[in-house]
Amino acid sequence: MFFERVGHALATVQDDYDLVVIDCPPQLGYLTLGAVCAATSLLITIHPQMVDVASMSQFLLMASDLMRVVRDAGGDLSHDFIRYVVTRHEPHDGPQSQIVALLRGLFEDDVLAASVWKSTAIADAGLTKQSLYELERNSVGRATYDRAYESLDAVHREILGLVHKAWGRAA
Repeated sequence: MFFERVGHALATVQDDYDLVVIDCPPQLGYLTLGAVCAATSLLITIHPQMVDVASMSQFLLMASDLMRVVRDAGGDLSHDFIRYVVTRHEPHDGPQSQIVALLRGLFEDDVLAASVWKSTAIADAGLTKQSLYELERNSVGRATYDRAYESLDAVHREILGLVHKAWGRAA
């Protein structure tokens, strides 16, 4: 079945990697469906703007219907964890803070406590096709870089803790 192909491909290299990250576009194509079936865990990013939250809601409703069909056809949809990651967050923006509070109220612990802050350092890294960790600290200003780094590092620590828990290891 088409939704098993990503899992079969990953099985050929599973002994070579501890983690594989597949960053899928928010569309219900073959890659996304295959990745969801192959995944042991899911991270769903959400930008704290009402339009984005509404869009995510519609996407998840459509995905749920489609996943039901995939499950009925034999797709494995068991995951160690599914979490929402707030991205491009401006913590001092009142409406965004209200949306983050709404998300945490609705999804509780399924929303990571840490969020990825909106930052010119992250945007600049993306423009040069680098991660923040590859970017020169001086190229965007130390304080800007440090804030972005701390935000990403907090999210990464939280995700790593979930991974360790799923693997039955101490963090």
